[in-house]
Amino acid sequence: MSEQTKRELLAAARVRIERQGRRGLRKQAPRPRRPEQAIREYRTRLRDLAKALEEEVRAQVFPELESIIEQAGTRDDAVRHDDWGQRLRDLFNATRMSIEPVIGRTRSFMLSIGDRVEGRATQEQIKAVRAVLGVSPTFYDEGRIRGILNAWKDQNGAFITRMADDAVEQMMDTASRAVRTGRPLTEVREELRKRFDITERRAKTIARTEVSQLNTQITRERQREVGITGYYWTTANDERVRDDHEDMAGEFVPWDDPPSETGRQHAGEPINCRCTARAAVDRLLDELEAD
Repeated sequence: MSEQTKRELLAAARVRIERQGRRGLRKQAPRPRRPEQAIREYRTRLRDLAKALEEEVRAQVFPELESIIEQAGTRDDAVRHDDWGQRLRDLFNATRMSIEPVIGRTRSFMLSIGDRVEGRATQEQIKAVRAVLGVSPTFYDEGRIRGILNAWKDQNGAFITRMADDAVEQMMDTASRAVRTGRPLTEVREELRKRFDITERRAKTIARTEVSQLNTQITRERQREVGITGYYWTTANDERVRDDHEDMAGEFVPWDDPPSETGRQHAGEPINCRCTARAAVDRLLDELEAD
């Protein structure tokens, strides 16, 4: 936290209140909005990647499965060949190479979405402070924000490549196991189709978790910079909220002391969490009025 930033903010708020009173101001910061647009875009990109992989598997692997099953010699009418496993691996390696352009585009997208999440989270904090104090804060400590953002971009860029590699490896293992056990062609294809579904469902969870965590981390640094030492835990307020998160609803949480009830994680940080951190600007107002 920058004490200078906090002093400047409270000084400006004092002048504003002396001139205009508290007309038009709120006692508490508005409910923060979740970064749903960024989450949808992130999920769409992951789904596009999964779709590209599915299309390549269908185009390159599916047509060869019948002859691979015959080569494997696991059916009564088959003639056994020892190199079927390598042939299967070559097919999946070719599939992986075919989606490399899609992987590159997806990685590039992560650079832009990180910047937009940061900008939006910053604007949310400006709006929260302005609603209660009547003035907008000026942020100076960009180094910490840049460090968090760059680390997130690097991590997510690497994750995209790893996700594609893992998906190809898992599909290859699934196909190999099915062929080795003598499964019919229709069942081998069905096992691979199930892998497509798992990849898409996983994309939804990953998108919410990654974007929400970055949003929380930027929110934390912006609030702390202007002297807001904690937040009020705010849930999505529906039937899908987890019990331990529902128990935290409305509770003040210091940024330096994440709650044990949620595994020492702040709002928005647990996997698939939809909670947000409402800035405790009212505590700055109390400090201003007491002074």
